[in-house]
Amino acid sequence: MQDPTQIWELGRWIAQRDVRSIRLSWTGGEAVLGLRDGRIHGARGLDLDELARRLGCNGVGAPDLLAEARALGRTHGIAETRAMSAAKEIIQEALRSWLIDSDRKLELVDDEPSEANGATISMSHALVELILADTTQGVADAVVPDRSIHLRRAPGFLDLYAPLRLSEEADLIVASITGERTAVDIASGSSHSPEEVFRLVAALIATGMLEPIEATVPAGELEWPMVELPDDEPLRRRIPPWAIATAAAFLVLVIIVFMLLRGGPGPEASGTTIGDWGIVVEMGCEPQDLQRLLRKRNTERKALRTVKADPATGDTCFRLVWGSFATREDAEAAIGEVPPGLVEDGFEPHVVEIPSEAESDDVEPGE
Repeated sequence: MQDPTQIWELGRWIAQRDVRSIRLSWTGGEAVLGLRDGRIHGARGLDLDELARRLGCNGVGAPDLLAEARALGRTHGIAETRAMSAAKEIIQEALRSWLIDSDRKLELVDDEPSEANGATISMSHALVELILADTTQGVADAVVPDRSIHLRRAPGFLDLYAPLRLSEEADLIVASITGERTAVDIASGSSHSPEEVFRLVAALIATGMLEPIEATVPAGELEWPMVELPDDEPLRRRIPPWAIATAAAFLVLVIIVFMLLRGGPGPEASGTTIGDWGIVVEMGCEPQDLQRLLRKRNTERKALRTVKADPATGDTCFRLVWGSFATREDAEAAIGEVPPGLVEDGFEPHVVEIPSEAESDDVEPGE
Protein backbone atom coordinates (compact mmCIF):
# COMPACT_ATOMS: atom_id res chain seq x y z
CA MET A 1 0.00 0.00 0.00
CA GLN A 2 1.39 3.39 -1.00
CA ASP A 3 1.90 6.07 1.61
CA PRO A 4 -0.43 8.97 0.69
CA THR A 5 1.01 11.40 3.25
CA GLN A 6 2.66 13.65 0.66
CA ILE A 7 -0.55 13.84 -1.38
CA TRP A 8 -2.49 14.91 1.71
CA GLU A 9 0.20 17.46 2.50
CA LEU A 10 -0.13 18.90 -1.01
CA GLY A 11 -3.89 19.16 -0.52
CA ARG A 12 -3.51 21.02 2.77
CA TRP A 13 -1.07 23.42 1.15
CA ILE A 14 -3.43 24.08 -1.78
CA ALA A 15 -6.31 24.77 0.62
CA GLN A 16 -4.26 27.38 2.49
CA ARG A 17 -4.30 29.59 -0.62
CA ASP A 18 -0.73 30.59 0.17
CA VAL A 19 1.72 32.28 -2.22
CA ARG A 20 4.57 29.81 -2.72
CA SER A 21 6.22 27.57 -5.28
CA ILE A 22 6.19 23.81 -4.95
CA ARG A 23 8.45 21.19 -6.53
CA LEU A 24 6.91 17.84 -7.50
CA SER A 25 9.37 15.07 -8.39
CA TRP A 26 8.59 11.59 -9.69
CA THR A 27 10.37 8.86 -11.60
CA GLY A 28 11.53 10.47 -14.82
CA GLY A 29 10.14 13.94 -14.25
CA GLU A 30 9.93 17.12 -12.19
CA ALA A 31 7.79 20.26 -12.20
CA VAL A 32 7.84 23.47 -10.19
CA LEU A 33 4.43 25.08 -9.88
CA GLY A 34 4.03 28.65 -8.66
CA LEU A 35 0.66 29.23 -6.99
CA ARG A 36 -1.09 32.38 -5.83
CA ASP A 37 -4.46 32.10 -4.09
CA GLY A 38 -4.90 28.55 -5.32
CA ARG A 39 -4.18 29.31 -8.97
CA ILE A 40 -1.16 28.27 -11.01
CA HIS A 41 0.67 31.37 -12.25
CA GLY A 42 3.79 29.58 -13.51
CA ALA A 43 4.84 26.00 -14.36
CA ARG A 44 8.54 25.26 -14.90
CA GLY A 45 10.21 21.99 -15.86
CA LEU A 46 7.54 20.85 -18.34
CA ASP A 47 7.95 20.26 -22.07
CA LEU A 48 7.38 23.51 -23.97
CA ASP A 49 7.89 21.78 -27.32
CA GLU A 50 5.00 19.42 -26.50
CA LEU A 51 2.75 22.42 -25.99
CA ALA A 52 3.73 23.85 -29.38
CA ARG A 53 3.09 20.46 -31.04
CA ARG A 54 -0.39 20.24 -29.52
CA LEU A 55 -1.19 23.71 -30.78
CA GLY A 56 0.31 23.02 -34.20
CA CYS A 57 2.84 25.86 -34.25
CA ASN A 58 6.44 26.74 -33.48
CA GLY A 59 7.46 27.56 -29.92
CA VAL A 60 8.67 30.98 -28.78
CA GLY A 61 10.86 29.91 -25.83
CA ALA A 62 9.04 31.57 -22.94
CA PRO A 63 10.34 30.96 -19.38
CA ASP A 64 7.55 28.56 -18.33
CA LEU A 65 4.61 26.60 -19.68
CA LEU A 66 1.87 29.13 -18.94
CA ALA A 67 3.91 32.06 -20.26
CA GLU A 68 4.57 29.99 -23.40
CA ALA A 69 0.84 29.29 -23.83
CA ARG A 70 -0.02 32.97 -23.57
CA ALA A 71 2.81 33.93 -25.94
CA LEU A 72 1.79 31.31 -28.51
CA GLY A 73 -1.74 32.62 -28.40
CA ARG A 74 -0.62 36.17 -29.12
CA THR A 75 1.99 35.22 -31.75
CA HIS A 76 -0.06 32.74 -33.75
CA GLY A 77 -3.56 34.09 -33.19
CA ILE A 78 -4.63 31.12 -31.10
CA ALA A 79 -7.56 31.61 -28.74
CA GLU A 80 -6.30 32.00 -25.18
CA THR A 81 -8.78 29.42 -23.90
CA ARG A 82 -7.43 26.82 -26.34
CA ALA A 83 -3.80 27.58 -25.50
CA MET A 84 -4.42 27.43 -21.74
CA SER A 85 -6.46 24.25 -22.10
CA ALA A 86 -3.51 22.55 -23.82
CA ALA A 87 -1.20 23.77 -21.05
CA LYS A 88 -3.59 22.44 -18.40
CA GLU A 89 -3.61 19.00 -20.04
CA ILE A 90 0.19 18.87 -19.82
CA ILE A 91 0.09 19.92 -16.16
CA GLN A 92 -2.58 17.28 -15.43
CA GLU A 93 -0.43 14.58 -17.04
CA ALA A 94 2.48 15.61 -14.81
CA LEU A 95 0.22 15.62 -11.74
CA ARG A 96 -1.03 12.14 -12.60
CA SER A 97 2.53 10.84 -12.93
CA TRP A 98 3.37 12.31 -9.53
CA LEU A 99 0.25 11.00 -7.81
CA ILE A 100 0.61 7.37 -8.88
CA ASP A 101 4.41 7.16 -8.36
CA SER A 102 5.33 5.51 -5.05
CA ASP A 103 8.67 7.38 -5.17
CA ARG A 104 7.02 10.80 -5.44
CA LYS A 105 8.65 13.73 -3.63
CA LEU A 106 7.16 17.01 -2.50
CA GLU A 107 9.18 20.11 -1.64
CA LEU A 108 8.12 23.65 -0.86
CA VAL A 109 10.43 26.06 -2.67
CA ASP A 110 11.46 29.28 -0.96
CA ASP A 111 10.50 31.33 -3.99
CA GLU A 112 7.45 33.58 -4.28
CA PRO A 113 6.04 33.22 -7.80
CA SER A 114 5.49 36.33 -9.86
CA GLU A 115 1.93 37.30 -10.61
CA ALA A 116 1.05 36.30 -14.16
CA ASN A 117 0.05 38.95 -16.67
CA GLY A 118 -2.79 36.99 -18.20
CA ALA A 119 -4.79 33.81 -17.76
CA THR A 120 -4.00 31.35 -14.97
CA ILE A 121 -5.18 27.84 -14.06
CA SER A 122 -7.05 26.76 -10.95
CA MET A 123 -5.04 24.03 -9.21
CA SER A 124 -8.19 22.64 -7.59
CA HIS A 125 -10.04 22.44 -10.90
CA ALA A 126 -7.09 20.72 -12.57
CA LEU A 127 -6.84 18.05 -9.86
CA VAL A 128 -10.58 17.47 -9.53
CA GLU A 129 -11.01 17.09 -13.31
CA LEU A 130 -8.04 14.72 -13.43
CA ILE A 131 -9.26 12.42 -10.66
CA LEU A 132 -12.94 12.39 -11.66
CA ALA A 133 -11.99 11.45 -15.24
CA ASP A 134 -9.68 8.59 -14.19
CA THR A 135 -12.02 5.60 -14.49
CA THR A 136 -9.09 3.20 -13.92
CA GLN A 137 -9.24 4.28 -10.24
CA GLY A 138 -5.42 4.34 -10.13
CA VAL A 139 -5.21 7.96 -9.02
CA ALA A 140 -8.04 7.69 -6.50
CA ASP A 141 -6.45 4.60 -4.96
CA ALA A 142 -3.16 6.49 -4.63
CA VAL A 143 -4.89 9.34 -2.82
CA VAL A 144 -6.85 7.08 -0.44
CA PRO A 145 -5.37 3.57 -0.39
CA ASP A 146 -7.34 2.76 2.77
CA ARG A 147 -11.06 3.32 2.25
CA SER A 148 -11.86 2.63 5.89
CA ILE A 149 -10.41 5.95 7.00
CA HIS A 150 -12.78 8.54 8.43
CA LEU A 151 -13.24 11.87 6.63
CA ARG A 152 -14.35 15.35 7.61
CA ARG A 153 -14.78 18.67 5.84
CA ALA A 154 -11.74 20.92 6.21
CA PRO A 155 -11.93 24.45 7.67
CA GLY A 156 -13.22 26.83 5.00
CA PHE A 157 -14.72 23.90 3.07
CA LEU A 158 -17.63 25.83 1.56
CA ASP A 159 -15.41 28.61 0.22
CA LEU A 160 -13.11 26.05 -1.40
CA TYR A 161 -15.84 23.78 -2.72
CA ALA A 162 -18.38 26.27 -4.11
CA PRO A 163 -16.21 27.52 -7.04
CA LEU A 164 -16.02 23.95 -8.41
CA ARG A 165 -19.73 24.21 -9.34
CA LEU A 166 -20.23 20.45 -9.26
CA SER A 167 -23.58 18.72 -9.68
CA GLU A 168 -26.36 18.71 -7.09
CA GLU A 169 -25.68 15.00 -6.58
CA ALA A 170 -22.09 15.81 -5.61
CA ASP A 171 -23.35 18.52 -3.22
CA LEU A 172 -25.54 15.98 -1.42
CA ILE A 173 -22.68 13.50 -1.12
CA VAL A 174 -20.24 15.94 0.45
CA ALA A 175 -22.93 17.41 2.69
CA SER A 176 -23.17 14.04 4.44
CA ILE A 177 -19.48 14.04 5.41
CA THR A 178 -19.17 15.00 9.08
CA GLY A 179 -16.13 13.13 10.41
CA GLU A 180 -18.12 10.15 11.62
CA ARG A 181 -18.18 8.18 8.36
CA THR A 182 -15.54 6.39 6.31
CA ALA A 183 -15.09 6.54 2.56
CA VAL A 184 -16.85 3.16 2.37
CA ASP A 185 -19.79 4.47 4.40
CA ILE A 186 -20.10 7.54 2.19
CA ALA A 187 -20.11 5.45 -0.99
CA SER A 188 -22.59 2.89 0.34
CA GLY A 189 -24.97 5.67 1.42
CA SER A 190 -25.23 7.08 -2.10
CA SER A 191 -27.36 5.90 -5.00
CA HIS A 192 -24.43 6.46 -7.36
CA SER A 193 -21.70 4.00 -8.29
CA PRO A 194 -19.33 3.45 -5.34
CA GLU A 195 -16.34 4.05 -7.61
CA GLU A 196 -17.76 7.40 -8.78
CA VAL A 197 -18.33 8.48 -5.19
CA PHE A 198 -14.87 7.33 -4.22
CA ARG A 199 -13.28 9.36 -7.05
CA LEU A 200 -15.16 12.45 -5.83
CA VAL A 201 -13.95 11.87 -2.28
CA ALA A 202 -10.36 11.35 -3.46
CA ALA A 203 -10.49 14.54 -5.57
CA LEU A 204 -11.62 16.61 -2.59
CA ILE A 205 -8.92 15.10 -0.37
CA ALA A 206 -6.22 15.82 -2.97
CA THR A 207 -7.29 19.48 -3.02
CA GLY A 208 -7.46 19.80 0.78
CA MET A 209 -11.24 20.20 0.99
CA LEU A 210 -11.67 16.96 2.91
CA GLU A 211 -9.37 15.75 5.67
CA PRO A 212 -8.65 12.11 6.57
CA ILE A 213 -8.82 11.64 10.34
CA GLU A 214 -8.07 8.83 12.72
CA ALA A 215 -11.11 7.45 14.50
CA THR A 216 -10.79 7.53 18.28
CA VAL A 217 -12.44 4.47 19.77
CA PRO A 218 -11.92 3.52 23.44
CA ALA A 219 -10.06 0.23 23.84
CA GLY A 220 -12.53 -0.97 26.45
CA GLU A 221 -14.92 0.12 29.12
CA LEU A 222 -13.76 3.02 31.21
CA GLU A 223 -12.96 2.13 34.80
CA TRP A 224 -13.29 4.84 37.41
CA PRO A 225 -10.80 4.52 40.29
CA MET A 226 -12.30 3.96 43.71
CA VAL A 227 -11.04 6.49 46.24
CA GLU A 228 -11.58 5.82 49.92
CA LEU A 229 -11.37 8.79 52.24
CA PRO A 230 -10.01 8.22 55.72
CA ASP A 231 -12.66 8.10 58.41
CA ASP A 232 -10.87 10.68 60.51
CA GLU A 233 -10.58 13.33 57.72
CA PRO A 234 -11.79 16.62 59.25
CA LEU A 235 -14.87 18.27 57.76
CA ARG A 236 -14.25 21.40 55.69
CA ARG A 237 -14.77 24.58 57.67
CA ARG A 238 -17.87 26.55 56.79
CA ILE A 239 -17.32 30.19 55.84
CA PRO A 240 -19.56 32.44 57.94
CA PRO A 241 -22.18 34.44 55.98
CA TRP A 242 -20.85 37.78 57.25
CA ALA A 243 -17.44 37.03 55.68
CA ILE A 244 -19.03 36.33 52.28
CA ALA A 245 -21.03 39.58 52.44
CA THR A 246 -17.93 41.58 53.36
CA ALA A 247 -15.94 40.13 50.46
CA ALA A 248 -18.76 40.86 47.99
CA ALA A 249 -19.05 44.47 49.15
CA PHE A 250 -15.31 44.94 48.79
CA LEU A 251 -15.38 43.51 45.26
CA VAL A 252 -18.17 45.91 44.22
CA LEU A 253 -16.18 48.84 45.63
CA VAL A 254 -13.08 47.80 43.64
CA ILE A 255 -15.12 47.62 40.40
CA ILE A 256 -16.63 51.08 40.97
CA VAL A 257 -13.22 52.63 41.64
CA PHE A 258 -11.79 50.91 38.53
CA MET A 259 -14.57 52.24 36.30
CA LEU A 260 -14.12 55.78 37.68
CA LEU A 261 -10.40 55.69 37.00
CA ARG A 262 -11.09 54.55 33.42
CA GLY A 263 -13.33 57.56 32.90
CA GLY A 264 -16.64 55.76 32.53
CA PRO A 265 -17.98 52.83 30.56
CA GLY A 266 -16.12 51.51 27.50
CA PRO A 267 -17.41 51.02 23.97
CA GLU A 268 -19.50 47.96 24.83
CA ALA A 269 -21.46 49.85 27.49
CA SER A 270 -22.44 52.45 24.93
CA GLY A 271 -23.98 49.73 22.77
CA THR A 272 -21.53 50.18 19.86
CA THR A 273 -19.11 47.32 19.28
CA ILE A 274 -16.68 47.61 16.38
CA GLY A 275 -16.16 44.34 14.55
CA ASP A 276 -17.57 42.34 11.64
CA TRP A 277 -21.35 42.09 11.66
CA GLY A 278 -23.62 40.52 9.08
CA ILE A 279 -27.28 39.68 8.47
CA VAL A 280 -28.23 35.99 8.51
CA VAL A 281 -30.69 35.25 5.70
CA GLU A 282 -30.72 31.47 5.97
CA MET A 283 -29.34 28.63 8.08
CA GLY A 284 -29.12 24.89 7.62
CA CYS A 285 -27.65 21.70 9.03
CA GLU A 286 -28.98 18.91 6.81
CA PRO A 287 -27.45 17.87 3.46
CA GLN A 288 -30.32 19.38 1.47
CA ASP A 289 -29.91 22.64 3.41
CA LEU A 290 -26.22 22.79 2.58
CA GLN A 291 -26.99 22.17 -1.07
CA ARG A 292 -29.45 25.06 -1.09
CA LEU A 293 -26.97 27.38 0.65
CA LEU A 294 -24.27 26.56 -1.89
CA ARG A 295 -26.59 27.20 -4.81
CA LYS A 296 -27.76 30.54 -3.43
CA ARG A 297 -24.24 31.65 -2.51
CA ASN A 298 -23.05 31.03 -6.07
CA THR A 299 -25.61 33.54 -7.37
CA GLU A 300 -24.44 36.35 -5.06
CA ARG A 301 -20.78 35.63 -4.31
CA LYS A 302 -19.88 39.26 -3.58
CA ALA A 303 -22.73 39.82 -1.14
CA LEU A 304 -23.08 36.41 0.54
CA ARG A 305 -20.75 34.29 2.62
CA THR A 306 -21.13 31.08 4.57
CA VAL A 307 -19.90 30.72 8.14
CA LYS A 308 -20.20 27.92 10.66
CA ALA A 309 -22.83 28.44 13.29
CA ASP A 310 -20.21 27.70 15.94
CA PRO A 311 -16.65 27.61 14.50
CA ALA A 312 -15.16 26.64 17.87
CA THR A 313 -16.81 23.21 17.77
CA GLY A 314 -17.38 20.46 15.24
CA ASP A 315 -20.81 21.92 14.44
CA THR A 316 -21.94 21.11 10.91
CA CYS A 317 -24.59 23.85 10.74
CA PHE A 318 -23.92 26.86 8.54
CA ARG A 319 -25.29 30.38 8.30
CA LEU A 320 -25.72 32.23 5.03
CA VAL A 321 -24.71 35.81 5.84
CA TRP A 322 -25.41 38.95 3.78
CA GLY A 323 -23.17 42.00 4.00
CA SER A 324 -20.37 43.11 6.32
CA PHE A 325 -20.81 46.00 8.76
CA ALA A 326 -18.56 47.59 11.37
CA THR A 327 -21.23 47.78 14.09
CA ARG A 328 -24.39 46.02 15.17
CA GLU A 329 -26.34 49.26 14.67
CA ASP A 330 -25.21 49.54 11.03
CA ALA A 331 -26.21 45.93 10.35
CA GLU A 332 -29.61 46.30 12.00
CA ALA A 333 -30.29 49.46 10.00
CA ALA A 334 -29.54 47.55 6.77
CA ILE A 335 -31.94 44.63 7.37
CA GLY A 336 -34.55 46.32 5.19
CA GLU A 337 -32.02 46.53 2.33
CA VAL A 338 -31.55 42.75 1.99
CA PRO A 339 -32.86 41.66 -1.43
CA PRO A 340 -36.10 39.70 -0.80
CA GLY A 341 -35.01 36.82 -2.99
CA LEU A 342 -32.09 36.03 -0.71
CA VAL A 343 -34.20 35.39 2.39
CA GLU A 344 -35.56 31.86 2.73
CA ASP A 345 -39.34 31.65 3.10
CA GLY A 346 -40.33 31.73 6.74
CA PHE A 347 -36.85 32.76 7.91
CA GLU A 348 -36.48 35.92 9.99
CA PRO A 349 -33.29 37.83 9.06
CA HIS A 350 -31.22 38.73 12.10
CA VAL A 351 -27.86 40.28 12.92
CA VAL A 352 -24.85 38.29 14.15
CA GLU A 353 -21.22 39.11 14.82
CA ILE A 354 -18.82 37.05 12.70
CA PRO A 355 -15.90 35.67 14.77
CA SER A 356 -12.51 36.27 13.19
CA GLU A 357 -11.85 32.53 12.92
CA ALA A 358 -15.09 32.13 10.93
CA GLU A 359 -14.26 34.74 8.30
CA SER A 360 -14.04 33.45 4.74
CA ASP A 361 -12.21 34.99 1.81
CA ASP A 362 -13.81 34.71 -1.60
CA VAL A 363 -11.99 32.43 -4.01
CA GLU A 364 -11.54 33.47 -7.61
CA PRO A 365 -13.64 31.13 -9.80
CA GLY A 366 -11.72 28.85 -12.08
CA GLU A 367 -12.26 27.67 -15.58
